Amino acid sequence: MKKLAILMFSMLLLLSACGTAENSSGSETNTDSQDAAAEESVTKEGTFAGLADSHTIAVDIDGDETMIQVGSDLQDKMNSISEGQKVVVEYTKDSNGVLTLKNLETK
Repeated sequence: MKKLAILMFSMLLLLSACGTAENSSGSETNTDSQDAAAEESVTKEGTFAGLADSHTIAVDIDGDETMIQVGSDLQDKMNSISEGQKVVVEYTKDSNGVLTLKNLETK
């Protein structure tokens, strides 16, 4: 009985390891193609709606309020803009749909 339990456990461990290696290599290929698409930046004009939190801005673009993540390099510029001001934002979209600010200009 012990031998059967050890054999079953060994097979389970072996099979789960094979499936994990195969899945991760397949998702790397997917991620590479998504990363290439995510590197394209988009530039839009809108109205600064305010801060959503300490690292996210809200910009009204084409009638929709859009949330864009802001890195530490643009924090000072973000804090100097007042609500309702016209802005031009350049951002990228990652594979999870998160928008990341690359440049912010006031009009």
